[in-house]
Amino acid sequence: MDLHEYARHSADSAVAPFLVSVDLRSAQVRVAGELDQEHAHHVLDALAALSGTDHAVWTLEARQVTFCDAAGLRSLVTAHRLARGHGRDLSVLPSPCMHRLVLLVGLDELLHTPPAPPGVVTDVAESRRVHRSLAAVREIRHPAATPAPAPTPADSAPVESAAG
Repeated sequence: MDLHEYARHSADSAVAPFLVSVDLRSAQVRVAGELDQEHAHHVLDALAALSGTDHAVWTLEARQVTFCDAAGLRSLVTAHRLARGHGRDLSVLPSPCMHRLVLLVGLDELLHTPPAPPGVVTDVAESRRVHRSLAAVREIRHPAATPAPAPTPADSAPVESAAG
């Protein structure tokens, strides 16, 4: 059987289990739950299993991811590099929370993802607007020390008077 499933769940935790499955026939890895520092390496291990296939495109189906931290985002970049290192492309199908993060940090320029839903795009645009506003406030409160421009030879040349 070419479908391997890993489940991690803490018995004393109310968090949904983390699931990873690998389908070698379709070169697809499915992920559900929290893609965080504790679980990110499982995704990379699953994608590495695809290196033995002859598919030109690997798919990371992550529409059931409920949380993604910096380690989860880093695993997406590493997954992209892993696929490219094997001469493959990686297609990522993110959940709304992942899609928002991918757009916010600019990974949409690296990863192959479908267009974001309108609500995610609006949310990201608002976040960027707020970020620019906060940056402007910081600049007003703490202006960057910019050195005065160096004088040019024209600035130091003597000025001749027209009245002679």
